[in-house]
Amino acid sequence: MGVPAPGEAYRRRLYYVMPPRPHAAAPCALILTLAAAPAAAQVLIPLTRSGSGARAAGMANAFVALSDDGTASSWNPAGLAQLRKPELTLVYGLSRHGVRFSGERSPDGRFAFTNLGHGYTSSSLDFASLALPFEVARRPVTLQLGWQRLYQLDGSVDGDTVRHTLAEPGAPTVSIALDDELRGQIDLVSLAGAMKLTGRTSIGGSLNIWRGRWTDHTSLVESAGEASDFVSGDARNSVRGHNFTAGLLLTYPSWNAGLVYHSPFWSTYHLQSEMRSSQAPTVSVDSGGSARFRFPRNLAAGVAWRPAVLWTLAADVNHDQWTDAVVDRLRGRPGAVNFFDGLPPELSTTRDTVSLSLGVEHLFPREGSVVPLRMGFAWEPQGPMDPVTQDPADYLMLSMGSGYNSNRLKLDVAVQYRWSGFRGSDVRSVGTAVAGGLGRDAVGRVGTREWRLKVSAIYRISETKRLRAAVARLPAPAAVGYARPAR
Repeated sequence: MGVPAPGEAYRRRLYYVMPPRPHAAAPCALILTLAAAPAAAQVLIPLTRSGSGARAAGMANAFVALSDDGTASSWNPAGLAQLRKPELTLVYGLSRHGVRFSGERSPDGRFAFTNLGHGYTSSSLDFASLALPFEVARRPVTLQLGWQRLYQLDGSVDGDTVRHTLAEPGAPTVSIALDDELRGQIDLVSLAGAMKLTGRTSIGGSLNIWRGRWTDHTSLVESAGEASDFVSGDARNSVRGHNFTAGLLLTYPSWNAGLVYHSPFWSTYHLQSEMRSSQAPTVSVDSGGSARFRFPRNLAAGVAWRPAVLWTLAADVNHDQWTDAVVDRLRGRPGAVNFFDGLPPELSTTRDTVSLSLGVEHLFPREGSVVPLRMGFAWEPQGPMDPVTQDPADYLMLSMGSGYNSNRLKLDVAVQYRWSGFRGSDVRSVGTAVAGGLGRDAVGRVGTREWRLKVSAIYRISETKRLRAAVARLPAPAAVGYARPAR
């Protein structure tokens, strides 16, 4: 397993993707390879950048041109200008992941490995915010303080596989026990604001402060009869940095259009790692906090069309510049290397990606409330490719959602199903791991499945006298009023 970079970032562990180097760098290579997670690590946590909220999730994340509720800052901050009442927003997410390795063979065809499957569940609070709309110079303005769990880095792959010698039917088998566990998260806190420049045009932006911590434990035990060897290790990682997001939103009676820019930025990166093995002395690495990781930029564009009063069709396109996801200032590694495969940027096989989301929403009005029905489809290619097969991992996703919307309370729920498959390579022996990952022991098919459940609650504050008084005491002399009542 490993560590994602945002917008979505993929092969999830920095020290997994770093390639081995001979001579003086060998001890570092041992640790980087020790943490080498299974090939499915690059798809267990999709790095496609997305915001939060069950309404957007039900429409397969096609929300850049809508962004009309308290989750707007995580999609298109310009959408905050559409709010007319203060909103308190909470989002909770739960996911169930499954991964399966099948048909694995050694590159020379001498060995075969039994199939291995594993599943795990993770859950956490996903998003929280408070948005406050008011007026400045007779123009609607909204400020929002928000928190988002961008990546929940909880996952594991563990189980046993058996190596058979194909050329020698009577040869003894070798049992291989794998255990890879990841625990942590990457969060961001944002201060966002938006203003309606005209009746049709809104602009917005946010300052985002990133913080992330995660730990990894990996081990591989190889047993043949009573003899056994092992390699295991632990790593502690942290990142911190900040960037900005800018958004534009055009709203017309029958259609909307939105554009969002997430700026790239350098974050500090700190790694402490230790490897232990029956075939090599214990080795420790401490980056000392001097390393840097560059989170790549992201561009998103969306359109929404209302062919009828109760229908909305939406489409989003996201471009992630994964080739610009690099790490530098690592001890023993001169120059910058790609985050995913550890190669210099000019040699990296990592690709930039364009993802597509399509969503539809139909409203069923009731007395005093509205019940929506939503569906969607998305194609989410990932930037990194397997270092041996160079087979890309492309996610497909189906979604469905519904909810209950009154003048004061909005509840939404959505379910997403993602799946992907690719040919991957893996380390399946202690000797290969201790040798610094020179080569791979197995090449086969990797399949992954994921169910995601999102639940949102948005509370619109109707009684605003105290909030008006608080706004009136703000030092900004231009604050001359408050938001117009909801239509």
